[in-house]
Amino acid sequence: MPIFIVLWKFKKWIAIAVFIFLYLVQIAYTNHLSGKLKKAEASCEEKIQKIEQANLKALTEKQNQINKVSADYEKAKSEQRVQVETITREVQKIIERPIYSNVCIDDDGLQQINSLVNSGSSQPP
Repeated sequence: MPIFIVLWKFKKWIAIAVFIFLYLVQIAYTNHLSGKLKKAEASCEEKIQKIEQANLKALTEKQNQINKVSADYEKAKSEQRVQVETITREVQKIIERPIYSNVCIDDDGLQQINSLVNSGSSQPP
């Protein structure tokens, strides 16, 4: 019985000691959870960086493909432009050459054509 009496006298100090003990346990547990949270955050940051690097690499590859396609298009466009110019020049050369020569109508035929022109008649002789 005397131990209960002693404890009853110091109940205020015992309560304070229990609360301090619980407070220290809570601080230790909070620090433990904080450490786990920091580890999880570092792991997430690492995963995010890996994903960003993969996306950046994929973006670079796509941009290179786009640049290649654009260069191929420009090359084909310039080749097509050269072909069009070549065809145009060939057509102009063909048009510039005389098709009929002056020797296909003899003097008698030329006199008949001139007489038709001068008479104003649309009927052939």
